[in-house]
Amino acid sequence: MGIVENIRSLKLDVKIVEARNVELKLSPTTLFVRFYLHAGNNSKIELNTAEICSRSDKEVVIWNQSFGLECQGNETGVQELKQQSVVFELRRRNTTSFLKKWSRSELVGRGKISWKSVIESDGMEIERFVVMDETKDRVLEDCDKPLLLKIALKVQASKPVNTKRVEDLCECRDCRRCNCLDYEAFVVACALAGI
Repeated sequence: MGIVENIRSLKLDVKIVEARNVELKLSPTTLFVRFYLHAGNNSKIELNTAEICSRSDKEVVIWNQSFGLECQGNETGVQELKQQSVVFELRRRNTTSFLKKWSRSELVGRGKISWKSVIESDGMEIERFVVMDETKDRVLEDCDKPLLLKIALKVQASKPVNTKRVEDLCECRDCRRCNCLDYEAFVVACALAGI
């Protein structure tokens, strides 16, 4: 007998809108946002936005870049996601370096938002400014305003679907020995049973 399991499909959308109160000491430089998404089994996915040139006279940096991730899991996976947070890092890279593409980036600020706050919000989506904890190095100019990162997060969940093994749907209960003449119709019936 096969195992019956409720599978749920999740779509996670992350949009990096803009950073505010960005006044860098060093110029020219590029800024980008790196963020980490929970991928289960104590692993994370690292994603980076495009790098944008920043001038010292510009306080707002706009990305307006979206990322989408679709995954499947059982109810335990959804509960595990609620325990996790998305960590955002505003990073800078010096553009005067000859090998700028391969040069290391510096952390400017870090902030996070819990998935629980997104899942429990109206429509399972939020758009807000995250106050970034600045680094000790203070690569930013002395400024009384906090470094802010505007982000949008959205979770879309499908209804749970019962999945069964093919063997459970066949009347003979042993499809390896079954001589189903209309195998294509059998496969379609199995697919429809899973919907």
